[in-house]
Amino acid sequence: MQKQQEYFSQLDGLRAIAIILVILFHWFPEGQGINVLANGPLGVTLFFVLSGFLITRILLLSRASAEETGIGQTYKNFLLRRVLRIFPLYYFLLFTVWQAKSIPFIPTINTDFYNYPAHYILYISNFLLETTTNWSDLLSTLWSLAVEEQFYIFWPLVMLSVPLRYMEKVIGGTILLGIISRLVLSFFGHNLGVLMPTCLDAFGLGALWAYILVYDRSPEAFLRNLKIFAAGGLTFFLFFCLTHADSVLVTLFFRTSMAVFCLFFVAHASHGNGFKSIFGKILDNSMLRYIGKISYGLYIYHMVVPSILLPLVIKVFQRIFKVEIILTDALGKALGLALVITVASLSWFFFESPINNLKKYINLRTVRMRVNRH
Repeated sequence: MQKQQEYFSQLDGLRAIAIILVILFHWFPEGQGINVLANGPLGVTLFFVLSGFLITRILLLSRASAEETGIGQTYKNFLLRRVLRIFPLYYFLLFTVWQAKSIPFIPTINTDFYNYPAHYILYISNFLLETTTNWSDLLSTLWSLAVEEQFYIFWPLVMLSVPLRYMEKVIGGTILLGIISRLVLSFFGHNLGVLMPTCLDAFGLGALWAYILVYDRSPEAFLRNLKIFAAGGLTFFLFFCLTHADSVLVTLFFRTSMAVFCLFFVAHASHGNGFKSIFGKILDNSMLRYIGKISYGLYIYHMVVPSILLPLVIKVFQRIFKVEIILTDALGKALGLALVITVASLSWFFFESPINNLKKYINLRTVRMRVNRH
C-alpha cells in the first residue's frame, strides 16, 4: 500500500458540476432546451460515483485500524463521522418544511412529508417515492440521500471484513448486482431506479477505482482502458437521451453508462495532480471549487429556498418598501439562485462547518500513520 494523498482539489470542481446539473434539471423544463440531456440523473450519478470512491478509499485505509481496535469500533467511528456531516442539515431541512406550513406568507407546499413523516425521518423516502412516483413532491430529491445513507450502513462492513484476495471480485459483483437488481425489480413494477440496490453499479465503479488506487493495482493501465469504456458510456448515454428509447436496455444500462462516463472524470481528477488540460484548470477554478465545497447545502436547499424563502423575502421587502415586485421567470430564477448560494454559504460557515469540525474527535489517525510507513 502506497502513501495516500489526503485531498483531491479537482473533486470539488466535479461536485460543483454535479450540483449545477441537478439544479438545471429541476429548475428548467425536462426534456427541453438545456435539459434535452438527462442532467439531473447524470449529476446524481456523479455524486454516487464520487461517494463510492471516497467512502471506499476511507474504509480501505481504515482496515489497519480495524485490525487493532476491531471492526465494530471502526464501523462505529465511520458512521458517527457520516452522521456529523449529513444528519444536522438534513433534519434542519425537515424541521423548516414542517414549520413552514403554518406561515401564512408561504404558498402551499406540495410534499408527502406531511402525510408520511416517518419515511423522511428514517431515511427511507426512496421507498415511498418508488410507490407514489410523486416527483412533484418538493422533497422528492431527498431520495438520493436516503440511498446514500442506506449504502453507508452495509458497505463499511463489507469493506472492513472481506479478505483482500476477494476484494476485487466483491466489488465487481457489487457492480453487477446493481445492473441485475434493476432488471429483477422491473419485473415487479419497481423500475423508477430509486431503490438502493439499483444504484450499486455507480457506487461500485467508484469503489473499484478506490481499490485500484489504494493498492496500486496498475492505475495507469486502468485509466487507459477506462477511456475506451467511458467513450462507450457517453455514446449509450447520448443515444438513450436523444432517441427517448424505452426498452430493457435502458433499464439495464442507462445508469451504468452514466456511471462509467462519470468514473472517467473522478478517476483522472484523483490520480496524481489530476487533469492537466484546460479542463483541469476549470476544475481548479476557485469559484467552482467553492461551489463544490457548499454542494451539499446547495442540494438540500435548491428546491426549498425558491419555494419557501424567496416568497417570504419578497413579501417582507414589499411591506417594508411599499413596492410591488412582479417576478418574471428569468428574474425569479436569478433571485432564487442568488438566495440559494447565499443560504448555502451561511449554512456552511455557521452551521455545517462547525459541526463537521467535531469529526476530529472521531479520527482514524492510526491508519494514516500506518499507511505512511509503507
